[in-house]
Amino acid sequence: MDTSTIAVTVESFSGKILDYALLLAAIGTIAMALLELIKSVTYWRRHFHRGRLERWLATAPDSKSAHQQLMLLAAGGPGNANVLYDQTTAKLMGQVQAAANVALDFPSKYPAFYEFIAAMPQVRELREGADDAKIWLKFSAERMEGRPRKVSITDDMQARGAAQARARLGNLVSRKLDALQNEIEFVWARLNQLWSVAGGGALLAWILLNQKPHLSPDMIVLLSVLGGLVAPFAKDVVNALTSLRARR
Repeated sequence: MDTSTIAVTVESFSGKILDYALLLAAIGTIAMALLELIKSVTYWRRHFHRGRLERWLATAPDSKSAHQQLMLLAAGGPGNANVLYDQTTAKLMGQVQAAANVALDFPSKYPAFYEFIAAMPQVRELREGADDAKIWLKFSAERMEGRPRKVSITDDMQARGAAQARARLGNLVSRKLDALQNEIEFVWARLNQLWSVAGGGALLAWILLNQKPHLSPDMIVLLSVLGGLVAPFAKDVVNALTSLRARR
């Protein structure tokens, strides 16, 4: 077989694949558009963020008070909770970080949320820092009460120790919130991918059921599953095959 024959065969094969890829690309686009419509109508992101944050706060010693204090600091009160939850994950976590900073600066005013975010992970290597929250809480409470500061070596050492404890707590809280944001974004992306694949597969199944001659149920299920998996990436396949034919 010479090169011209191979080229014609490849072009014919790529043309058939292109037809299927165009169909899958259209299905993927429609499925994503429907998914975005459903998300907007049902406020899916708001409910998702609410569920993830409530699940996170459920581990607090006083979860109800911690949640109320977070809503006060991040949203100005529970009445604005929907506005907070309906933001993108990055904006939502930015507000949570700002709330955590206020709680760290004034731990005695927001004790439930402070106790939760300042809790040290139960890891043997981190036990030496387990008293940071207590040290900073005590020092901050004394300053909030307006106790006069004595000029002494002992008092200066106490102040330096409290400042170091506050710095360590700030780093710990930032890492906690970074981990929470990564988890929320990962789960959100996986759910969107899952529903887009399911939607694309369902749409392809409906198309195949209305085709003649009718395919067997097993074949429809197989093609629907495969089509649903490939549909989100079919646009890239179409672009690649179109550029290949253009070069020809």
